[in-house]
Amino acid sequence: MAASHTDLQIRSPYSLTPNSVFLPAEAYTSPEFYDAEMRSVFPSSWFLAADLAYLAEPGDFVTKMIGYEPVLIVRDDDNELHAFANICPHRGTVIMKGSGNCESRMVCPYHGWSYNPDGTLRAIPNQRGFDDRFDRDEMRLRPLRFDIWERFVFVNVDGSAPPLLDYLEAAPSLLAGHGISALSPTVSIDDTIDVNWKVFVDNALDDYHIPIVHADTLQPFHEGMEFREDIGDRYVSVLVAPMNDYGRSIFPDREGMGEEQSQVTYAIDVFPNVTILAFPDGGITTLQLLPLAIDKTAVELRSYSHRPDDIGPEEEKFSIDFLTEDYRVMHRVQQALRSRHFQPGPAHYREGRTAAFHRSLLTVMG
Repeated sequence: MAASHTDLQIRSPYSLTPNSVFLPAEAYTSPEFYDAEMRSVFPSSWFLAADLAYLAEPGDFVTKMIGYEPVLIVRDDDNELHAFANICPHRGTVIMKGSGNCESRMVCPYHGWSYNPDGTLRAIPNQRGFDDRFDRDEMRLRPLRFDIWERFVFVNVDGSAPPLLDYLEAAPSLLAGHGISALSPTVSIDDTIDVNWKVFVDNALDDYHIPIVHADTLQPFHEGMEFREDIGDRYVSVLVAPMNDYGRSIFPDREGMGEEQSQVTYAIDVFPNVTILAFPDGGITTLQLLPLAIDKTAVELRSYSHRPDDIGPEEEKFSIDFLTEDYRVMHRVQQALRSRHFQPGPAHYREGRTAAFHRSLLTVMG
């Protein structure tokens, strides 16, 4: 992996804070900056949109918001997967909400137009009311670029991202021994927090805070501050945290894991908003941070295990506890961002992944 992002040229109307490697406070509070992120960063990125476990049967569907773009992933009657703009081409209404099974028919709630899971128009109430220029073939759902890695469906709304495996950089090789496609879903947590989405991403990438904020949850599994940060070319950064004897007793290594994989926790962050925590027993946890407003973020945590029968309520409590630890400090960060006295200070060497995220964000925003 490349050593750092220091050679990236920033081509943006926004810039990093003078004398610092971090974004200024305005990047978290400016409506204009938020709007630019929604219109450029999310549509141009590979966005984790769905887990194939929830798209197993014909008619199964999942919806997501990618920036301002409503997106629909659905399996058709021939068992083919599709990604569409979740918008009726008649008047622009969002068609599907949530997830589930559409039973071969997706109906717009406004005028009752219905679509097949392959995106073709199925039926229109009172079609004779349209003139002879009406073309049914043109009135289909707009397809979007998507790809699959292991069990995860990624969508690239504007089609401009590099191939998915290139975008994921080191992640597939680091996780090759984890058997991700064979994992079973266990813990699922959905929450919202009143902070800008980047406050949470910054925190997820900040390795300096772990011994302080997570002294009672994450830190006891690991060897002091003996962490390593690997920063990729643009889209992926990795924290490598060696486990101590206690950690290895809780997460016994899975057969077939590499030497490093059997002894460490990986925190793999995929631009712009996903963290994958990977453990020696092959289990993983994904944390996705979804902007709802300039100061509100949806939190989606999903855990997976090769030993689902061994997972009990204590695992969910552990996840809630470490999220709560982060919430306490992030609320304080959000509160300080509008202060006239705040400007980001110098970076500790364990904040390199946060600084790299800021540089990548500005580069993508152009």
